[in-house]
Amino acid sequence: MHSTLREMQALAFSPRFWGLILLATAVLGVTGPFGTYERLALLPRLAYWLALALATFTIGYAIVRLAGQTLFEGRDAPRLLRALITGAIAGLPIALVVLAFDAAVLSAPMPSPRAALTLFLNCALIAAAISLASVLIAGETSADTVPPAETPTTPAAVDVAPPRPERRPPLLERLPLPSRGRLTRLSMQDHYVEVHTEKGSTLVLMRMADAIGETEGEPGLQIHRSHWVALEAVAGTARRDGKLLLKLKDGTLLPVSRSFSAAVREAGIR
Repeated sequence: MHSTLREMQALAFSPRFWGLILLATAVLGVTGPFGTYERLALLPRLAYWLALALATFTIGYAIVRLAGQTLFEGRDAPRLLRALITGAIAGLPIALVVLAFDAAVLSAPMPSPRAALTLFLNCALIAAAISLASVLIAGETSADTVPPAETPTTPAAVDVAPPRPERRPPLLERLPLPSRGRLTRLSMQDHYVEVHTEKGSTLVLMRMADAIGETEGEPGLQIHRSHWVALEAVAGTARRDGKLLLKLKDGTLLPVSRSFSAAVREAGIR
């Protein structure tokens, strides 16, 4: 639960997330489906759809994540099947949220059992479709299909970058779908590991050693007790006040501790 809350907190600061929410709010608020056009003026209608979009997304996202961790933890189930099942499970709480909003805002009467079942089935189908689409979109832009980076200009980068593996690191399954991409580095932040990919960063509640263990499939190197880097993200080395630093392709500089300096040299990083 705590890990899911941290992931949702990170998602709340995503411009892409808010862009999609506001776009959906604008479309639904202007068109006014399900009788909201007749019952509400424009501004209250926009507020209604914004609140409903945020509430249903929050509930649905939390249920999908928790259901996935509960039902499929340690099981080798197909990702598409997981997406369909967890999305369908989220349909019930989403339907309850819709009923609560309709009763509070639109003064709608309690639906008949048949109408309630229809609402639940519609919410389950929509949630499952969105969950499935998210997985498919993430798969198309995943680490396996991201175009190779531009040809490195330094010998160090050429020496470091190995052939791209076909297996996705298990650590990516812990990240929100918008953040899943090629791993670049890990950094320890208190009791959390900050996982950086080419699509952003996410705080995950776990030990650094466990996080590194889940990078299998992405060649990398631990350079400090608090830092791990993917070899493909390395541009070279630098010195500051006599201390060895690792320079990444995004311009980030990370310290290399003495205990890991030999491993850096053995990896051919210069």
